[in-house]
Amino acid sequence: MRVNTKQKGFTLLEILVAFTLLAAMFATIMEIVAGSAKNTIKASHNTKIAMLAQSKMDELGLFEVLEEGNSSGEFDKDTTWDLEIIPFDVPYEGNINQEFTAVELMQVTLTVTSENKNRNNVTEFVTLRAVTPDHNRDR
Repeated sequence: MRVNTKQKGFTLLEILVAFTLLAAMFATIMEIVAGSAKNTIKASHNTKIAMLAQSKMDELGLFEVLEEGNSSGEFDKDTTWDLEIIPFDVPYEGNINQEFTAVELMQVTLTVTSENKNRNNVTEFVTLRAVTPDHNRDR
């Protein structure tokens, strides 16, 4: 009579290889999740800065007079802003006298400085705004 010595199941080596592969895949997945979390936090911070800057830009001309000069302030304890408004000269090579124009262009530069994880991040926003010149102020 013959006894079947072959047993069904896994060897210790096969189990160790499987656990090693599982651990390597788990570590890779955790790195991906951690990177995604960092990117989400960074994107949230950048969105906050952009929204604050948009809010400040929207105030110009509505609540504040749009005129040449500098101003600064803070949005919160970690975020400050500096605003510079200067006239913008449009290059013109024609032969027509352009001393009188219906609108003037002003270059608005908004610099937002924020502290994020003990690092200062500086973001600059630049735009042009059209204003109606006050021709009566020279008289």
